[in-house]
Amino acid sequence: MGGGGEVVVRVQQDVRVNPHEAWIKEEIPDVSDPGGELQYIVKADIPFNVYFFTDREQFEQYDAYIKGREPGETPPGNPEFSQTAVQPAGSDIYEASTDDGGARESLDESGPYFFAVDHSNYRMETRVDDYDDPLKAFVDLTVIRNKLPF
Repeated sequence: MGGGGEVVVRVQQDVRVNPHEAWIKEEIPDVSDPGGELQYIVKADIPFNVYFFTDREQFEQYDAYIKGREPGETPPGNPEFSQTAVQPAGSDIYEASTDDGGARESLDESGPYFFAVDHSNYRMETRVDDYDDPLKAFVDLTVIRNKLPF
């Protein structure tokens, strides 16, 4: 992992997410041919979830939930990359990342992809009340298309 490749998505920004909503990076281009990599780290001062969808239909179920509709199901996103933020020992910050603190990981599933920083009750993994504060998070997301060897 690591090394060369073409960066197809690069996000480094602070985001604000109201209760029962999500910050979503939609339509991330397919990097499955010849292969690609994903790396991210998201940090915030309150709990949150990250969902990474490699299936458009599953993302549409999630998107319906975020928009206040009742989806037929609540898919978990890609289990390799979707996760609930954790608080590292001795820290007051919650963090979700690819393995090894945000290292590049192989992304071979076909896209497009959808990345969500979630501040809702989706799948009841993190409880959010109407009166809760907005989530203020920093998102560092990179998707890379590998170069073909010569």
